[in-house]
Amino acid sequence: MIRLFQVKCASEDQKEIEARILKKLHIEKRDLFAWSIHRKSVDARHREIFFSYTVDCSVRNEQRFLKRKDIQPTPDETYHPAQPGSHPLKTRPYVIGFGPAGMFAAYTLAQAGYCPVIIERGSRIEQRRQKTESFWHGGPLDPECNVQFGEGGAGAFSDGKLTTRSKDPRCRKVLSDLVHLGADPEILIDQHPHIGTDAFEQIIIALRKEIEQLGGTFCFDARLDDLQIENGKLTGICVNGSWSDCSALILAIGHSARDTVMMLHHRGLAMENKRFAVGVRIEHTQEWVNRAMLRDHSTDPRLIPARYQLTYTTSANKGVYTFCMCPGGYVISACAQPGHLVVNGMSYADRGGTNANSALLVQVDASDYGNELFAGLHYQEAIEQKAYEVVGGYQACCQRADDYLYGGKHAFTVQPTYQPAVSAVDLNTVLPMPVNDALHEALPHFEAKVPGFVSSGAVLTAPETRSSSAVRIVRNTDLTAGFTGVYPCGEGSGYAGGIMTSAVDGIRCAEKLIEYFAYGQ
Repeated sequence: MIRLFQVKCASEDQKEIEARILKKLHIEKRDLFAWSIHRKSVDARHREIFFSYTVDCSVRNEQRFLKRKDIQPTPDETYHPAQPGSHPLKTRPYVIGFGPAGMFAAYTLAQAGYCPVIIERGSRIEQRRQKTESFWHGGPLDPECNVQFGEGGAGAFSDGKLTTRSKDPRCRKVLSDLVHLGADPEILIDQHPHIGTDAFEQIIIALRKEIEQLGGTFCFDARLDDLQIENGKLTGICVNGSWSDCSALILAIGHSARDTVMMLHHRGLAMENKRFAVGVRIEHTQEWVNRAMLRDHSTDPRLIPARYQLTYTTSANKGVYTFCMCPGGYVISACAQPGHLVVNGMSYADRGGTNANSALLVQVDASDYGNELFAGLHYQEAIEQKAYEVVGGYQACCQRADDYLYGGKHAFTVQPTYQPAVSAVDLNTVLPMPVNDALHEALPHFEAKVPGFVSSGAVLTAPETRSSSAVRIVRNTDLTAGFTGVYPCGEGSGYAGGIMTSAVDGIRCAEKLIEYFAYGQ
């Protein structure tokens, strides 16, 4: 097979695509044995809109095409399951957390016959959504079940982006597994695939049922309290105050389980600070984003809702960038701790909301918060606590972007989507000065690059502090945390960011567990 790039067509018609393949390869139809779409994108930079395809082709005399720059051999993306090791596994393996990393770690173990026990501190997704939406409408915060904790992890309340730059064959496995579980097959070829929070919920339920059919067991509303380590090996875990024997454990705790991180540190797991980012959510109408990004094509149903991605480096060498842009989405409360205020973004599968939002983040490091372990974590907490104190509750801090930059108190023309409510606050008094300085320098640059980015009435909602973990659990080459049987993975361990990289890291850790331990033999 050969992989052919930049096959451009004016439509998605299969006959037209095939005709373009034949023309691009200068061959007859009889010499094209089979073809399939590997990737699809839309090129709207010119007056005419084109679909650009990357296709895999089986053709006569493949070797003669490989000298061309727009052709390469189709890489082998076959997933090869791990083979069981030789060390007897005395207990069933445990997976702590059922976000994207834990989901795919557990699925990999279950598919290999290792019958995992999944421990999730929050509730199953059906009850979790009820509790979370109740909080959004003014109900009480459940510290154990919210946007951060519960079946599906933080990814369950997001845009469900599946983009990644990694060429790891496990990425294809993740996408294929998601389609098997009910996702739209378009995610296999879309250049910017996403699921949406509503569709992701159904996938989570399907995955839970399949893991159970494969011998896995779920324990919801169950928190990991402690580990027992003897002679450098894991021997037991304490869940909800009850001890159980355990010799293999995958830690997929997510980036907000700060109490669990402290416990793991106390038990001797080596950790280090890592860079992260904090900032705000910026919100525009989706109609404005469509016009700004697509211009003459702003109403074309093939292109909308439009998205954007912006970056800037300040004079102080701080990166400022948009992240996790949610077309047709909502700014949501992502609080998990009493007295802490946190926001995030979310979209449904149809991305049909009136507004678009994106994180607008500033990179921070030890020069901002110090070198002490957990200094970054405490930096996050200080911002969250201050924001809560300023507004006196869980209503978000909100301000027009132009007022934030230049002063004033203008009425909102872009209506904030955050629930239960927002409070008009000068964000310069909420965010740390270096973060404000960076945003004050970057926003005029973004306005110059995309006119209206600030001046269209854009709204800033704050604070966004949990885009990634502030610490990393140190891993050995076998992906253990210095103790036999303990495998930290995903965002909470500092080795991933987003659904795809977290899922892939979960698979990798499950593979390492399988390659070391033999279960049921």
